[in-house]
Order: sequence, then structure tokens, then C-alpha cells
Amino acid sequence: MATKNNIGETTTVASAGDSEGPRLARFFYLTRGLWNMAAIALALVLKALAGSSVPPWAYGLLGAAVLAAQAWRIWAAGFVGRAARGARPVGQTLVTAGPYAYLRNPMYVGTAVGLLAFAGMSGLWYAVLVVAGVVGVVYAAAVVCEEAFLAGSFGEEYRLYRQAVPRLLPRLRPGSHARNGRFRLADGLVNESGALVFLPVYFALFWFVG
Repeated sequence: MATKNNIGETTTVASAGDSEGPRLARFFYLTRGLWNMAAIALALVLKALAGSSVPPWAYGLLGAAVLAAQAWRIWAAGFVGRAARGARPVGQTLVTAGPYAYLRNPMYVGTAVGLLAFAGMSGLWYAVLVVAGVVGVVYAAAVVCEEAFLAGSFGEEYRLYRQAVPRLLPRLRPGSHARNGRFRLADGLVNESGALVFLPVYFALFWFVG
């Protein structure tokens, strides 16, 4: 079964008769958080096996990219409402304001940037490629699932939004569409609380492993 969220990134519950795209796409959508952790674990294993590292200045730059990506995700998550991380979120509107005025999947892009920056901390080009492959497969499937659901749920409203705003590469200026949604920092922090807990752990692991 699918339930409405109030952002461009919906949360779904798989069941017979769903219309969120192919079954495999729904699987990757529902398990994308686990794949994120698997990608981090793969990079760490490769780093440990190779005994590799990066110089402190590179670690610092990559860490700044991670923090910037997380700040971007908090901004996007602040438009979601606190039900967004629940199993059955509620909401009746398609949020198109804030980062959603520049691209349709801001949280996915933030996740990809953060994961690739962490992979870069391994100092291994092939670790970056492995993580990029995981991110590409999982989030390409998630987007297929999400867009099928949104098209069915919001119809013409979503069609116009999709025409005005790119999927993944941000516009320099917001799209010429109606912007719905209000940012609440508290909601963004609550929605991203899990990531904020794990980030220091990942920073420490990529510093000390290897």
C-alpha cells in the first residue's frame, strides 16, 4: 500500500496492487537506508584491506562536503513534517518550496554527495566507484518508484511540477511553479536525527580504520 507524504520524496508500504512502479524498484526504495549503510561498510572494508588513508587536508575537505550535504538534507527535511519518517506518513499536499523549487529530489542528492565524500576518505578510487554504483542503482530505482506514485497521487499538479523542476541537477533559479510548503527547523532536525547520530561515528571510522 502507498501512503501520501507531503514532499517530493514519498514513503511507501509495499503491498499487492501498488502502483509505484516495478516490484524491484519498490524494494530498493523501501530498503535504501540499509543500502546507504552497506555502501559505507564496503568503503570501510576496502580501506581496511588496503591500509589506505588520505592526508588531513583532504579529509577536512571531504568532511566539509559531508556536513554541507547534511545541512542541505536538514533544509529539505524541514519541509516534510515529522510524519515523514514514520511507517505511514500523512500529508495532503505536494511540497514544492525550499530546495524542492530547485530540484525534485534534494534529499537523494544530499545522500549521494555525503556517501561519495565518505568513500573518498578511503583514499581508494575503486571504493568511490563501488559506492557510486550502489548509489546509482538504488536511487535510480527509488526515483522510478517515487515518480510513479506521485504521478498517480497528485496528477496534473505533479505533472506541471515535473515539467518546471529538474529531477537531480539543481536549477540556478527556482522553477516557475507554485511553491507550497513551510520550513521548520525542528522538523528537519527530528527527521535527520538518525543521520546526525551516525555522522560522528563514520567520521571516526574513516579516520582511524586503515
